[in-house]
Amino acid sequence: MNSLKKKLLFIAAIFIVAFSFGQNSYLEALKRSINHVAIDSSKNIINHIKSTQLSYNEKANFEYLKANYFKLINEDDLAYKNYLAAKKRYIILDSISKVAQINIEMVSLLLAIENNKIDYNIYIKEFLDYAKTVHDPKILSEGYMQLGKSFYNSNPKLSIDYFFKALKENENQNEEVYSARIMQNIGATYASDQLMKLDSALFFYDKAMKIYEKNSLNEYISYIYINRGVVYKKQQKQEKAISSFLKADSISVKEFKNKNKEIIYGFLANTYKENGNYKKAIEYLEKQKVYQDILDEKEQNKAIIDIDIKYKTVEKEKENKNLKAINFKNKITISISLLLLFLSVLIGFLSFKNLKNKKKIIEQQKTIEVNHLVNQLKENQLNEIDKMLAIQDKERQKIADELHDNLGSLLTILKINFETLNEQENNELLYDKTNQIIDEAYNEVRNIAHLKNSGVIGKEGLLLAVKKMAEKMSVPNKIIFNVIPSGLNNRIENTVEVLLFRIIQELATNCIKHANASEVNIYLNQYDNEINVMVEDNGKGFESNKIDKNDGIGLKNIERKVEQLLGTFTVDTKKGRGTTIIIDLPL
Repeated sequence: MNSLKKKLLFIAAIFIVAFSFGQNSYLEALKRSINHVAIDSSKNIINHIKSTQLSYNEKANFEYLKANYFKLINEDDLAYKNYLAAKKRYIILDSISKVAQINIEMVSLLLAIENNKIDYNIYIKEFLDYAKTVHDPKILSEGYMQLGKSFYNSNPKLSIDYFFKALKENENQNEEVYSARIMQNIGATYASDQLMKLDSALFFYDKAMKIYEKNSLNEYISYIYINRGVVYKKQQKQEKAISSFLKADSISVKEFKNKNKEIIYGFLANTYKENGNYKKAIEYLEKQKVYQDILDEKEQNKAIIDIDIKYKTVEKEKENKNLKAINFKNKITISISLLLLFLSVLIGFLSFKNLKNKKKIIEQQKTIEVNHLVNQLKENQLNEIDKMLAIQDKERQKIADELHDNLGSLLTILKINFETLNEQENNELLYDKTNQIIDEAYNEVRNIAHLKNSGVIGKEGLLLAVKKMAEKMSVPNKIIFNVIPSGLNNRIENTVEVLLFRIIQELATNCIKHANASEVNIYLNQYDNEINVMVEDNGKGFESNKIDKNDGIGLKNIERKVEQLLGTFTVDTKKGRGTTIIIDLPL
């Protein structure tokens, strides 16, 4: 009899292990299916999994995977509900990394919902707090990306800053597709109604498109065509806009298919209407209505709000229970503390005098150390000042020698010639000679000045030289110059540094002289084999077809110098909307 019981228990154990293994393999298959955007396969696997017989950790994973599945098919309310359920389980399991991942997924979901009423900032804060503790650039990049999206409507300039931070954190991760997604968001922000920097938007869309095409990412290629169509529509280029939207529609996508179609058909209907083709406009309005009915976003939005309220209510009740338990513990703690306090006061009184004497000795030692440190700092400062003055004297002496050796004799001859000219009349030969000497003296001064400027850049490098220039040019309450670098980890060729410095110096001077700007941002971005410079001001702007060809070294001369180095030069400006100048140079 006992032998039979043992056999039955053994068989039951094997069955349980086998069943558990089967459930776990289903979860792995579901994960792979969702990653490959296999909608029907994912649905079938979800229906086969028996959630009641999963372990607690497997249930958390199952709810997280279901959330990702519902997000793919635009069932946003069910996606949000499952994200909250999975987050709750992972908090209990103390899986902080998983909680952080769900937080960023929920932010992405809520940002994509039109007229969203739920505050997602708490999820962003929790994610960034986690990212800073683990010091992971990839996670930080994701956080800055979502922050940039969150400020898209309220503060697009701040949104741009966060996107560039995300790009900088991602630059060493070899995640070129994620960099492309960030650049796509930068383009979308530049194309917003608040900024309307449409050439800048197309510039970043083109960079993202090259990476998507290289990796054959149809979904993202479709999104770029939609983005380009929006820009062309704003530029009143309806035919190009329609062509771009139709290209987006022609691409077969799996991810967010229904939402993608609803957006494309809405844009096509509106663009055909503006172009006067009302028959086509009605045709695409009807197509859009079909997908709007499928999505039913208003009902989903209501459901998400209801889920959020219920979740927060449960969390509040749990918090109240915890507070009651804490209060009870506090009462016990207070009683014990009062007893200990009496003993502590007695012991404290006896040791007070001894501590007081020790404190005096420690304070005296600290005072001596502080005085010694102050004296040492003063001595170091004096030494640094002496070195700086010696360097300045050496530089002045060098310039003085140049002026004395080369210009002294020229100016002496010039003085004698002018005295002679004053005494004689109609001496054309002497006049021509004097004029030649003046030219030679001018060129000598110019060469000395250029030599000095090149030396400074050669020693410090482009970034430090531009930062110092920006600091000198900034005037509080009048105009501020900001330098925002990305990827400038290594020095580039000195001649290129000098040329770029002079170009940036000229553009910054133009901002002061002509733009009436209060803020100028200088972006210095270095990619694999390319350096990108953007000088952006919030001034009065101008009509780009009215650039003065004779204006100093001028924008036309700058453009010619850039083209000689096989680079590109773009001016994005409009009256009343500021100016952005983009320079791309191959390295």
